[in-house]
Amino acid sequence: MKHSLFLYLALLLPDFCAAQPQGAGAQPKQDTLYVVASHFRAGQEMTAPGDADNMIRFVLKERPTVPFNQSAVRQRTDEARIAPDAAKPYFSVRFALPIPAAYTPTETGELVGLDYGVFHHSHSPGFEVMPNGDALAVYFSSPRGRSESDTMATFVQARLRFGSEEWDMPELFFDTKHGNDQSGLLWNDRGTIRFFGGGRDLSSYIPFRMAVSTDNGATWTFSVPQLDTAAADFTAQPINSAFRDPAGNLYMAMDADGSQSFLWRSRDEGRTWEDMGGRTTGRHSTIVPLDDRGTLLSIGGKNASVKGWTPQNISHDWGATWEEATPAPFPPLGSAQRPSMIRLQSGSLVLVTDSYLLKKNIPAPEGWQNGDNCVIAISKDNGRSWHIKSLPVQLPHNSRRAHPSLGYATVRQAPNGVIHILTSANYPGLHYELNEAWIWSDAGDMQQETVGGKVERYTERYPDGRIKAAWSAWIGPNGRYLLHGDLTDYYPDGTVQHKASYKYGRKRGTELFYEPDGTLRWRWERDLKRNRGVWTQYWPNGRKRVESNWNLKPTPRDLERPFIGYVAEGTATHWNEDGTRKAVYRFEKGVPVQ
Repeated sequence: MKHSLFLYLALLLPDFCAAQPQGAGAQPKQDTLYVVASHFRAGQEMTAPGDADNMIRFVLKERPTVPFNQSAVRQRTDEARIAPDAAKPYFSVRFALPIPAAYTPTETGELVGLDYGVFHHSHSPGFEVMPNGDALAVYFSSPRGRSESDTMATFVQARLRFGSEEWDMPELFFDTKHGNDQSGLLWNDRGTIRFFGGGRDLSSYIPFRMAVSTDNGATWTFSVPQLDTAAADFTAQPINSAFRDPAGNLYMAMDADGSQSFLWRSRDEGRTWEDMGGRTTGRHSTIVPLDDRGTLLSIGGKNASVKGWTPQNISHDWGATWEEATPAPFPPLGSAQRPSMIRLQSGSLVLVTDSYLLKKNIPAPEGWQNGDNCVIAISKDNGRSWHIKSLPVQLPHNSRRAHPSLGYATVRQAPNGVIHILTSANYPGLHYELNEAWIWSDAGDMQQETVGGKVERYTERYPDGRIKAAWSAWIGPNGRYLLHGDLTDYYPDGTVQHKASYKYGRKRGTELFYEPDGTLRWRWERDLKRNRGVWTQYWPNGRKRVESNWNLKPTPRDLERPFIGYVAEGTATHWNEDGTRKAVYRFEKGVPVQ
C-alpha cells in the first residue's frame, strides 16, 4: 500500500502507568484517552512498572487527512543558512494567525473553513525554528466561554515555510478527547524537534505529554513520561525553556505550584524524568545556563516581584536549589504575560518582555526608561548588564487595550542567525524577525527591499531519486531569501501534491493542494494587486464544500499599519456534498455580520 506511512495512526498504544506510588485509600485510575492525532507515530516509551489498577490508556485515532502544515515539508537545510547581512539592521513583522479564529466575539473558525478545534483563544505557544528554516508554532486553543482547563482545549499548529511571508492556516495538532491540552513547548534539540505539552486533566499521573520529530515536524512520535516519584508541587504547564547539560541530560522548565517554576531532568533521552527540586521566584520563569558547571539564570515569570522589579534567581546545581531572588532590570509581569530568554549563537543572551503589568494596571517601576513598551534586551556579560530597546511595532492584549503587550512571548534563533519572536493574546498574535545588528542600532520599523538580487532554482529528491520538490527563490542584495516563482511538491509516487507561485515571499495566483489519490483538497486564488484571496475547499467527490474570501494585507483593529496576513472579508459559502448550498455568511474585518 503506497501510503502505509499513515497506518500507525490507528495503533492502540500500550497501557501506561506512571511509576509512582499510590497513597492509602487512593482510587484506582483507569482512564482511556483518545488522541486525535495529526501524522503521529505510536511511541515506544509508553510502558512503566506500576499498579495495574492504575493505568492510563492512550488510543491514537487517525485524522481523516494529513494536515497541510505537515505536508510538503522540505528536508534540505542548506538554504536555511542564507540570511540578511548580519552587519546591517534587519527587522520584519507579520500576522501569525488569521482572523478568524483569533479572538473573534464568537467561534467562527469553521465558518471560513478552519479545522474544528482551532478556537478563538490560541495561546501559550510552543515555538521553534526547524533545521530546514521553517518556523513552527503549537498553541493550545480553547473555545470562547470555556476555561483554559476545559477538556475541549486542543493543540493546534501553524507553519511559516522558509522564504515565505505568510503563515499556513492553523490546523489541529492533536486533541486529547476527554482530556485537557494546554501550554506547549517546542525545542530544537540539535536537529531533533521535541514537543512538551501540558494538560490539567491527568496532571497527578502524567504532568506532560511529549512528541519527537526528526523530519522538521512532518511526522511525530508520541509518548508520555515515566517519573522517578509521584509528581507534586507543580502545575502542568511547560514554559519556554529547554536545554542540555554537558553530560547530555535534558532539562525542561514547568510551572510549579503558585508563583514559582522548576526544572524536570531526564538522564535517558526523555524516557524517564525527575523533578530537580528547586523552585524559582516566579511563575513562567525563563531559564538559561550561564556555564557548563550548572550555573543557571532564571528571570521573571508572573505574579511576583522583588523591590518592584521582576525577580531573578541563580542556581549553581542545575536547578536543585536556587539562591534568594534579586531584582532583574525589568518590570514585573502578571496574567497573560511571560518573558522569554535564550542564548544566541554569538554567545549573548537575548530576552523579550513587557513593561506594564496588564491585569492590575501597574506601570513600570521608577527608573524604567522604556515607558509601557514591549522590549527586547541583549546582554554580552551573562545578564549582568543589558542593552534594552523598544519594539517599534506593537499590539495590545486583545481585551486590555490600553497598553502594548507580547502576551506569552517566545524568542528563538534560526539556523541563519535571525531572531524570531512570537506573541500571543494579541488581536491577532504577531511574528517578528530581526537580527542583532538591529537591536544595537537606532533603526525602527523597516521596509524590505524587493529590487536587484538574483533568482536561484532548487530541487529536492526522495531517497530513490524521484523528485520531491522544485522551486525558486530570490536572494536580495542584502542576502534575504524569499520564495519567488513557481513551486511544485510531489508525492513519493511522482504525483503532484502541492503547487504554488510566489512573488518575493508572497503567494500569488493559483495554489492547489491534492490528496495522494489526486483529489483536490483545496484551492487558493490570490490577487496581490487587490490584496484579496479566495480559499475553496472540496468534498471528496470534487464538489465545493466551503469557499471564503480574505483580505491579504489587513490593518489590525489596534494599529494603523498594514500587515501581511489573513482576515476574512466578504462571503463564506458552504455546500452539502450533493452540491446544494447549505449556508452563506458575511464577514467584515474578520467578524461575521448580519
